[in-house]
Amino acid sequence: MLFDEFDREIFTSGQQIFKHGDAGDCAYLIEEGVVEVLVIKQNKEQRIRLIGKGELFGEIALIDYQPRTATVRALERTVLVPIPRKLMEGLLEKSDPVLRHLLLVILDRFRNRNDGSALSALSSVISPEQSRRRNTLKGEATQKLSLAHGMKRALTHEEFQLYYQPICKLADGTVAGFEALIRWHHPTDGQIQPNDFLWIAEQTGLIHEIGLWTLERACRDWKKLRKLVDYEMPFISVNLSPAQLGNEMLVEEVKNIMANHKMNARELKLELTETVMVDHPEIAQKIMRRLIDLGCSLALDDYGAGHSGLRHLQRYPLDTLKIDGAFVEPMLASAQSLEIVRSTVALAHSLGMNVVAESVETEGVKRKLLEMQCEFGQGWHFGRPIPLQDVMLRYAKGQVKNLAGKD
Repeated sequence: MLFDEFDREIFTSGQQIFKHGDAGDCAYLIEEGVVEVLVIKQNKEQRIRLIGKGELFGEIALIDYQPRTATVRALERTVLVPIPRKLMEGLLEKSDPVLRHLLLVILDRFRNRNDGSALSALSSVISPEQSRRRNTLKGEATQKLSLAHGMKRALTHEEFQLYYQPICKLADGTVAGFEALIRWHHPTDGQIQPNDFLWIAEQTGLIHEIGLWTLERACRDWKKLRKLVDYEMPFISVNLSPAQLGNEMLVEEVKNIMANHKMNARELKLELTETVMVDHPEIAQKIMRRLIDLGCSLALDDYGAGHSGLRHLQRYPLDTLKIDGAFVEPMLASAQSLEIVRSTVALAHSLGMNVVAESVETEGVKRKLLEMQCEFGQGWHFGRPIPLQDVMLRYAKGQVKNLAGKD
């Protein structure tokens, strides 16, 4: 075997590339030439396939860590592009755990069909670390499939619930609006936080149904929540996922939900992240303009946590900028965070936007934000997310200015 200047592997006619039983630590793409694939049947080598330019071989052992099940020889001068296991592992690590698990199951069954002893030998071939990783992958895949199935059930069995967190005027602490935050009360696993299931909903397409459910429920509850608001332009904030904002039907669905609940469009604030502007800029701009035409306002959520850039603020019709709590919370102890928050508030104001600071946990942070002329704050200093009935109970007790109450 020779190597060229591009690290291709070059084999001459009749030269063996690998043999039955070798470790499968590399797959190959044929750039030039032809190879034959040989298997042992009745104690004799038999050709089962010829493979030529542009085709791939050796990939099965590469993925499932078992020995080669065939011998491969070059039939003429053959140039191969090697695909090492390290590269494949890197690609697989970035892929969906369900797909990786299904791939390994298929490979196991392929091996068992073609070599009945393969599965019995697996424990001696796969290292303890490889076995642990496969078990971990199986667990991740099983959990994801279970959660995806559970979310379908949750939508029809009233397992989802909205919690509401007040967004308050920093000047006097009165409530200006609320953000609707989804929670999942799983029948066996208890309360599941959104970060633990919404990413699966995004990947499986369930986010559209869950997003519409959230919007419908928030508009329904707004009639009661509005009584708590002491602001000339009251609002309820609902999050939109990138997948929703890429759906052409979204505007009509928002319009119908607002009509069903006699919702004033100017009191609905739709929050979105910068991801959608990066992934689908043209579609996002089109749909955002149509939402603005309905009368809704738009907020950019978690500013600073993602792909922050001036072009996003200039290009899109945004009314509100929400500063990510990762910068707000440590600002009294970090000069860098303080300056980021200060400059962000000034930038938003220069573009005609109002500002909501997330994760306002202390009076000191609130006062510092007021010095910067930040209009609104959201965080435990003003109130934790709680169900509608608890919000109304505290309202009835006169705890309007501080909905945090006692847990």
